[in-house]
Amino acid sequence: MRLTNTVLACALVALPASAQFSPQAPARSSRAAKPENCAVCHGKEARELASSIHANAGIGCTDCHGGDPSSMEVATAHGKELKKLATPREALESCGGCHSDVQRMRLYGQRTDQLSLYWTSKHGERMAKDGDANVAICTSCHGVHGVLAARDTRSPVHPFNQGETCGRCHADATLMAKYGLDAKVVEQYRTSVHGRTLLEESHPAAPSCATCHGSHGAAPPRVADIAQVCGQCHSVVQSHYDASPHAAATSKGKSVQCASCHEGHAVAPPSAEMFLGDAEHHCGSCHADEKDPARAVGRELHAGVTGLARAIQETEQELRTAGGRGLFLGAEKGYLDDAKGLLVRARALTHASSTAAQTDMLNRGQAAVLQTRENLATKARIFRDRKIFTTIFGGLTLVFAVVLWMYGRTIGGGWKRGRTGSEARGDSKHAA
Repeated sequence: MRLTNTVLACALVALPASAQFSPQAPARSSRAAKPENCAVCHGKEARELASSIHANAGIGCTDCHGGDPSSMEVATAHGKELKKLATPREALESCGGCHSDVQRMRLYGQRTDQLSLYWTSKHGERMAKDGDANVAICTSCHGVHGVLAARDTRSPVHPFNQGETCGRCHADATLMAKYGLDAKVVEQYRTSVHGRTLLEESHPAAPSCATCHGSHGAAPPRVADIAQVCGQCHSVVQSHYDASPHAAATSKGKSVQCASCHEGHAVAPPSAEMFLGDAEHHCGSCHADEKDPARAVGRELHAGVTGLARAIQETEQELRTAGGRGLFLGAEKGYLDDAKGLLVRARALTHASSTAAQTDMLNRGQAAVLQTRENLATKARIFRDRKIFTTIFGGLTLVFAVVLWMYGRTIGGGWKRGRTGSEARGDSKHAA
């Protein structure tokens, strides 16, 4: 059965955040929506639609709701087939109808599996099972009439706004209590290193809700999948984790993965101090016995990265001091930058939970610091020697200049003429 344009307006809201009218989509010109009389009664909705991405595609009210847009009579304008789309399932099926249609979506270069993905999500499962009216549908996230492209920063599904959009449900303690879910996760995310990086620094690489949970197929990652989810961004760390005893334990059903140490939503900046003590998420919270070999490994990992970090910090201060004296330190700063890069790699290697894995990186880092200090010491000695030479040379030059001046005065008879002239002036006074 051939679909009509009736459902296209709502269907477009089911597009994924990463795919809506992306720059990779085929070039096309906007089409003006055909004139409709709906705005006579439904002015607010018409204004919202006029500013939407649907209007830009030439989609009008009747494309979604049906009816006769040319009539001024309510009964005729609405007709017998008017679609109010009043229930969540009606709206969902209307939106999904076009987004499952390959022919229609080919024009926009969009995916056609969004409705199928939705039915696999926790939202879709509850909708399919008991028609739960509380679960999110297309319009819950994308809006109803004023739908904007997901890349538009005003869109509720733009990464900058996902926390607020998802939070309309997931920060509602009363609603979340019905499902046994924690309503604090949204606020935890906002104050996490991920949330602050995205919302305060506007960093485009920072993860939003959909980055980890998905959009249309949204679901919480299973324990065994968390490393893969985090590994989408932290790929180097994941490769080290996969080689660790923690990964082996997780594969056997134990929960030892990224969130075990770093939390899920309340992710804090990592610190080497996590290798010490028995506070929550520290090594000792799992390895309680001080004699546990894992505690010794933690102490060695801590000593290695903090030792290199301290050496870099001290050398950096020495460079600043030397730079203030006028030394040119381009090469030395380069060596220290190398050491900083090796420190980053050494920190990533701690996820392998093996001291042997990071020994080479730490040694290379310390060698770069040592090279920096040796070069700095050499330049400092050269600078000191030049300063001494300049001082001595300047002093000798001054002495030589004074001697020359005195010699010139002596040869020219300046002192003698000065004395004779005085005596002559004295004699003249007496004669007068």
